[in-house]
Amino acid sequence: MRLELLSEGWSQQLLQFELENKDWFESMIPPRDIDFYSSDGFKEHIKIFLLEYKAKTLIPMLIVNENGVILGRVNVSNVDHRKKLGHIGYRVGKNATNRGVAKFAVANMIRIVQKLGLSELIAYASTTNLASKKVLLANGFQPVALVSNYAELNGSPINCIKFKLSIK
Repeated sequence: MRLELLSEGWSQQLLQFELENKDWFESMIPPRDIDFYSSDGFKEHIKIFLLEYKAKTLIPMLIVNENGVILGRVNVSNVDHRKKLGHIGYRVGKNATNRGVAKFAVANMIRIVQKLGLSELIAYASTTNLASKKVLLANGFQPVALVSNYAELNGSPINCIKFKLSIK
């Protein structure tokens, strides 16, 4: 397993990954806009992510297995170099769950941001997402706050736990 920087070359495979896991992801997080799942919408998504990467405000990575198959994604967004802070988020395809994929991705992303000089990462996990909470705790994140009504899913509010990691 490895992390790969998102690039336009991954466009078709990543769109397929997102389509295959759409229902799985939307069972836990709010759905993406319908245009996201079109070829043009997806190309625009990647273009925006690469512009944010160039501006050094986003680190968009893919989690790829030894055969070059996408297992998931991990991003650090809202990068603030002055505050040395970023927000980490990740998603793993349904077929790759319970195999240490997210734990691996978060651990490796921590090393990447440490080399870039960041000293703090923030993450949010739904109070009902036990797997995500386990991944964050295993990587040294500490719960710091309960955030009520963080988002909405199928008309119901999602409560999240805010996690923080201080990087040495």
